[in-house]
Amino acid sequence: MIEQKYKMIILGPPASGKGTQAEFLAKKLNLPTISAGQLLREEVDKDSEIGREIKDYMEKGELVPNRFTNELVKARLEKDDCSDGFISDGFPRIRIQAKFLDTFVDLTQAIVIRVSDEEVERRLAGRRICSKCGKVYHLEFNPPLKENACECGGKLELREDDTPQAIHQRLKIYHEETEEVADYYQEKGILIEINGEQSIEKVKKEVFNKLKIKS
Repeated sequence: MIEQKYKMIILGPPASGKGTQAEFLAKKLNLPTISAGQLLREEVDKDSEIGREIKDYMEKGELVPNRFTNELVKARLEKDDCSDGFISDGFPRIRIQAKFLDTFVDLTQAIVIRVSDEEVERRLAGRRICSKCGKVYHLEFNPPLKENACECGGKLELREDDTPQAIHQRLKIYHEETEEVADYYQEKGILIEINGEQSIEKVKKEVFNKLKIKS
């Protein structure tokens, strides 16, 4: 019997829970999770030549060019621990990146977690982060014990990218760019659609069932 390999990506709008589901899958399948955002931050922290260029774009609030993201992701996926499978969270984000990924990886599945814009706005509008320790709360799903205060005593704040204007812009980019990636994998016959407007456990169950993984 040939062992199933999972070389997959997880797509979804902001606050869809894709990172949480990636963690569940990584733990169950013992696979590395690849985050393009994390790779970029690590390169900046290294203060490498590429990292300094990336930092310049980030500090200006501009998108990091594809060539940097592509190069870092390719180098990471070519490491030995990815040879038997991996879970990519946040890459590819646009169709041209998906086509680049095809040049050196044969993806087995692309999961898209579907969540309405209204639900995304509800989830993000209630999110608060501690200005002192960085702990994340949610006014509805995970409220602090004391109003507007973290357990460490720090003040809870709304993240800059969780303001109504920022949420609207993030959703606009998702619909204009990342949904094309889902369409691309639909055309290739490897897209798996998940209803993200369920409890975390029910989403997990649906993901595992559609991947034919025993939970």
